[in-house]
Amino acid sequence: MTQTPDNQAGPLLERLRRYQDILADYTRLAAEARELERLLHLTCVQAARGVGIRRSKIMRHRPATGDMLTEAGVGWRPGVVGHVTAGTDTSEAPGRALQTRQPVVTEDLPNDPEIRHHPVLAEHGVVSALNVPIAVDGVVWGTLEVDSEVPRHFSGVDVAFLATMANVLGMAIGRMLQERGAEAATRAAAAEAERQKVLMRELLHRDKNDFQLIMALLVMQAGKQRDTGARQAFRHVQDRVMAISMAHDQLALRPDASTIDLADYLRALCGNLGQRREGVRVEARCERAELVRERAVPLGLVTNELVTNALKHAFPGGQGTVRVGFTVDHDTKEGCLTVADDGAGMGPPRPGSAGLELVRTLVAQLAGTLRQDSPGQGTRFSVTFPLVV
Repeated sequence: MTQTPDNQAGPLLERLRRYQDILADYTRLAAEARELERLLHLTCVQAARGVGIRRSKIMRHRPATGDMLTEAGVGWRPGVVGHVTAGTDTSEAPGRALQTRQPVVTEDLPNDPEIRHHPVLAEHGVVSALNVPIAVDGVVWGTLEVDSEVPRHFSGVDVAFLATMANVLGMAIGRMLQERGAEAATRAAAAEAERQKVLMRELLHRDKNDFQLIMALLVMQAGKQRDTGARQAFRHVQDRVMAISMAHDQLALRPDASTIDLADYLRALCGNLGQRREGVRVEARCERAELVRERAVPLGLVTNELVTNALKHAFPGGQGTVRVGFTVDHDTKEGCLTVADDGAGMGPPRPGSAGLELVRTLVAQLAGTLRQDSPGQGTRFSVTFPLVV
């Protein structure tokens, strides 16, 4: 084992202690850094301070332009940092470190037969240099370099110090790039979400215009009918279009949501239907549940048909109440709609009536079941269906 002479042991230990202290501080600062430009400058300052020379720099590989750009540095004239480039081939020290992923020591640059003496280094009188690669996620990102104006022998300790600093820097750069990527992804997602909101508002606005156009056409055609039954049929269609339109109104009230609050929707429907016949109230007691539009609309149409039928046929005396309820069975994940009146009841099916046939069709769309009974007075309908299919 080679022994270090006593007259060299003291300076070597002192250098090791200095390197250890610098690396301890630098590692902490790199872990806390949030701005890449400041971290690169700090790295150059600490590298020059540690090795004990005036000049250092960091060069970043630019694959798109096939060169290496001086990103940061200390001890250089104005115009070097941010502008001066070097080649990526092995005839230049940074390029060789980039290509080989190994430290490159050049102790006599003016006379080195394999390494070109870069004009900027010659301009500053640099004769000795040490380059180490900076790797980010397994790929060489650039190089960290220290430059001396006097002939300098770079020992293994010097190389290890600078390589450790480059490794710490590489990990910090990788973390920053990941954070920037995450921030960019978040911004992109937010922009896309906002775009979808604008698109949804526009679609809802167009839908509303379409419903109003359809309603205008139905009213116009109904006015042309001389037959009472035909006019009544147009009135039924208008009611159904209104029920669908109100579902879209509920979506418009919640532009950030893709579902309809069934309680709000059914209350709005009942509030509209309650104005149809004087003396008959329409009450709604509904538990909250979120339903996609494709399932909320059929349920709204079922409610519209059942309440309308009750208003028309269940109260020959002109007084009474229609009660609409909605409950959720959280164990079975099922919803139950009930429409009950306290009138005279529905009676036998009327010729030409298609209301209950439509209700059965809509209940089938919901994969539900329809039940009708007469609890002492009036008629009660219940629709049980899965909330999600």
